[in-house]
Amino acid sequence: MPRKKKEEDPISTLARGIVLLDDLRAYRRKDVERVDEVFSELKKTRFRDHYDAWVKARPHAEKIVDMPLRVPGVERMIQKLAWLKVINKIFLIVLVVFVAILIVPVWRNMLGPEPLGGHAFTYAIIVATFVVAVMNISTLIDYKIRRKIVAFESQTMGEYASSRDKMKETVNKMLRSLGKEAHRTGVNPADLAIVLYFDDYEGIQVVKQWRPKSLGIFRKSYSHYQVIPKP
Repeated sequence: MPRKKKEEDPISTLARGIVLLDDLRAYRRKDVERVDEVFSELKKTRFRDHYDAWVKARPHAEKIVDMPLRVPGVERMIQKLAWLKVINKIFLIVLVVFVAILIVPVWRNMLGPEPLGGHAFTYAIIVATFVVAVMNISTLIDYKIRRKIVAFESQTMGEYASSRDKMKETVNKMLRSLGKEAHRTGVNPADLAIVLYFDDYEGIQVVKQWRPKSLGIFRKSYSHYQVIPKP
């Protein structure tokens, strides 16, 4: 018999919902149906009121998700970026295979002392170079997409302000519930830490702030905030 799926702690589901709505507020494209699944899980818990809040916020979430597709040229760029990510994953697997052929003895026993005609190292270098190139191209396309979206957002600020405010309002309510739950159960708020794109929510304490890096080198233009709820 298949194993029964382990049910997630309602507090963890609540925190996951907070992160998803914060992502939407930051124009991080999300599958709204997947977000709906998370809030449907909350509907079965003591946090069911937040499902009703999500139902009201969902049209605003859909508007935000659809926004990048309205920016001229962005939809095609998003499709290219998706394909590049798939291609890069495939070549990363190929690279791992080449490295394994070079350093794992059992592969040499199976393929002989000079696998791939003795050119395995050369092939690995070529694939590694390709992977790095694709990663840099993906980063460049992602940067251009964000620049286009920022420019479009500045031109349509009023049109999307209410939708982003709705995300913020809903997150504030959920954060208050998270803080009350920590107080009620005696859970250490540090154990409920989450990472968000914004630090202007009510009832939170920012414990860490940093700017993520692209490829581990180039700092991005936005910050991440690790926050804990105030009881």
